[in-house]
Amino acid sequence: MPKKGKPWPEGAPWPAWAAAGGEGSRVEALTEAEAKAWLNWLVPLPKRVRLQAKLTLPCDAVEVRLPDAASDVEQAAADELRSLLGHKGSPRNRRGAFPILIGVCHDGPGLDRSLIPGASQLAVLPNHEQAYVIAPLPDYGLAVAGLTERGVYHGAKTLQQLLAPHVKEGKVTIPMVAILDWPDLAERGEWGGSCVRDIEAIAEHKMNLVEVHAKLALDEQGRGVATIDAARQGAARLHAVKWVPIITHLDQLHRSGIYDRYPELKGKGKKAKGTYGEKFHAPCFSQPKMPELLADWFTSLAATKGVSDICVWLSEDHVQCECEGCKAKGQYALEADACVRAWRLARKTNPEIRLRILLTQGSYSTNDKVLAAVADTPEVGITYYDGGRTYDSSRQPMIYPLLADFARKGRCLGCYPQLTASWRIVCPWSGPQFIKARMTEFVDKGLQCLCGYATPDNRFYDFNIAAAAEWSWNAHGRAEREFALAWATRKRLADPEKAADWAVMLGPVGWDVYGSGIPYRHLFGPAAALVRDRKAPELGRGLFRYFPTVEHIAGDLAACDKALELARQLNDPALVTETQAIGGYVSMVKAIHAIASTVAGKEKLAAAEAQALQTAFDELDRAAMQVADALKAWKAAVAPDNTAPRVADTVNATNDTVTAIGQALAPLGIRDGGKARRAQKAR
Repeated sequence: MPKKGKPWPEGAPWPAWAAAGGEGSRVEALTEAEAKAWLNWLVPLPKRVRLQAKLTLPCDAVEVRLPDAASDVEQAAADELRSLLGHKGSPRNRRGAFPILIGVCHDGPGLDRSLIPGASQLAVLPNHEQAYVIAPLPDYGLAVAGLTERGVYHGAKTLQQLLAPHVKEGKVTIPMVAILDWPDLAERGEWGGSCVRDIEAIAEHKMNLVEVHAKLALDEQGRGVATIDAARQGAARLHAVKWVPIITHLDQLHRSGIYDRYPELKGKGKKAKGTYGEKFHAPCFSQPKMPELLADWFTSLAATKGVSDICVWLSEDHVQCECEGCKAKGQYALEADACVRAWRLARKTNPEIRLRILLTQGSYSTNDKVLAAVADTPEVGITYYDGGRTYDSSRQPMIYPLLADFARKGRCLGCYPQLTASWRIVCPWSGPQFIKARMTEFVDKGLQCLCGYATPDNRFYDFNIAAAAEWSWNAHGRAEREFALAWATRKRLADPEKAADWAVMLGPVGWDVYGSGIPYRHLFGPAAALVRDRKAPELGRGLFRYFPTVEHIAGDLAACDKALELARQLNDPALVTETQAIGGYVSMVKAIHAIASTVAGKEKLAAAEAQALQTAFDELDRAAMQVADALKAWKAAVAPDNTAPRVADTVNATNDTVTAIGQALAPLGIRDGGKARRAQKAR
């Protein structure tokens, strides 16, 4: 296997026709700076790249060709390249045309592996079924090849990204490039949010997974049936994206109608009922019918073309069926055991179907027992989710020792992290440091699957989604600023260098804010309670978790000022409003700290203290107004047609915090001049 960090292909001769400077050659040499700038159009960055020259041709002098036995996925990849070049119809194999050969390579006729430089190394690469090679052919032309159609598709995407900025006025500039590439994580994708709508967009960056809820029901005979969106699943398959159906949290199966048909399956006792309402109930997995119904749903889903894996979500709440059989083993170990039994039943009709089980905050304290329940089934994967631990923006490592050891043993482990400021509120955050830390941890600890959560719409977190694609594919490739520069280049921002400076400057400030639980958690009550209860604020804890000193707060505000200047120079509304929102939250932190420090332990204030307190509260009001205005303008800039209420919820929670603090300060004579304005709820 080639060593990381060295040029590729090492020592391989470059075809004479692809070298610059030969007599009659149309190939032009690239400087090192030009080659580096061209690679900024790639996200993710390939593992091995050798780029040294270019060839400019009329678009109609380039032909994209496929092997005779090409699959529909290979055909889709070729069609995308042809569309980029403005081609219509099938290639004509014209004499003298520049061929781009795309397809699965073999030993022998067709795309002969032995004739493609680097192709012989594909089989020994990690995740080799997705690996690909792009290389000049010995005689003339380029090859894009992989061992499977998925590798071919990923390679074609890389070539598309290289060509796209250089297709102009009927001509295309083709890089003389050799690439050998493979992903660090086998699966890279999302669940929820807009991922189903965005399959084509995430495939652009080689994300290859969406996990989507199946519709669960019972037929007239009482058998389980499950269906998915076949049209979108078909689109996913053509874009090399795996569609994994989800069987929802097992304490939320009431929507399927199982308890109407089989009331005995409803868990027994008070502990079987969750905190989300009467309908949310632990099933009784001591009943043999439960694994049979799961097996029915598995079998139904496995019959769908292209479905190879099924994900079952364990009960989310802290529930426990209290019948004797369930109490003896424990709810979550019993659920996992039933999933395995159901999977084995389903494999009798579909031996290839695979199972993955999602851990939850309910299962957390007994995750060791869940892992023990699948110990003898190495084919079964585990995905780590916990509403308080994976939907988290802190700087803490996410994969704890029990799971790290599971992955170290070669077992398939995935994670459901949020790629956003919060799972609940919606705030802007382009966080290269945050995303790189998460992805690098996952890769270094041996995970195989990223299934990120970005609610309610990927457009709110375009930077972070692309960053997750970058570093889940190539965790140790680009540094944070290098990725930000590539992102800004692909976005065609006015000055990508300034945009990269903006991202690396503001990213850590956003991490201080959102990692501290702002606005979610601490602006939904606790900040006002701190003031109302006259408690002294503790820097470095709670609301101030990542604000250890007043000097640190001042430094963050200074960084926001510099970032705002850059954003305004770029004249980009999304960047300007993101900076204003994050800066506004830091100003709120500063003001809340000043207010809480002034009133701690006091029922009365001296005149000078009262004046300082009024000044601090007015600053808090202005900061909240800045946040509210910025959030609304940010939404208008990035996703004006999104109808989800979460941006409005964020604005209202921010404003309500200031109003509640004002009420807590009213007995001290503090005036709240913005109360009426904040009472007008955002929608």
